[in-house]
Amino acid sequence: MLAIREKTAILYAMIFSSTVRIRSCFLLFLEGVMFMYCKTCRQPLPHDARRCPNCGAPVENTVLQSGARDFTADYDPRDIQENRGWGILSYLGFLVLIPIFAARNSYFARFHANQGLVLFLFYACYSVLTRIITNILNLALGFIPFVPGMISAALQFIGIIFFVLMILGIANAASGKVKELPFIGRIRLLK
Repeated sequence: MLAIREKTAILYAMIFSSTVRIRSCFLLFLEGVMFMYCKTCRQPLPHDARRCPNCGAPVENTVLQSGARDFTADYDPRDIQENRGWGILSYLGFLVLIPIFAARNSYFARFHANQGLVLFLFYACYSVLTRIITNILNLALGFIPFVPGMISAALQFIGIIFFVLMILGIANAASGKVKELPFIGRIRLLK
């Protein structure tokens, strides 16, 4: 019998499976948000596992992760201390290009530049889609004065999520943490 979280994941996967790209991004999101992970090796676990198939740790040694994994212990403290400014700059929109080229040899700055670049690209796509949807609604439902405005306001309200993710990223970089952002943290564009 499937657990509720798995049924929800399957339902969402069926809804969003219209294209391979959307489905793979959504499954990547679900992998970080809805499944159990081994504390020892950080690998996903099947829902009915008694031991981790990767390292053999018992099921009691598991944690339900929110998608925001912390890798601070794996990074050089000197690199973190020297490149906090580049990490903060990575979350300020198109200024992410500066740390990408200026701090090429810093793993800390590259990590935050990747997070900032993914966030910026998602926000750019969201902005374009919001404009398109708003314009279509104005054309289709323009004769009803308040409907397009209310839907547009709701779409803009959803944009607050990107602002919150930006603040989280800046806070992580300023405090010297190498922690993935929720929802989008596992996407890697930069090596």
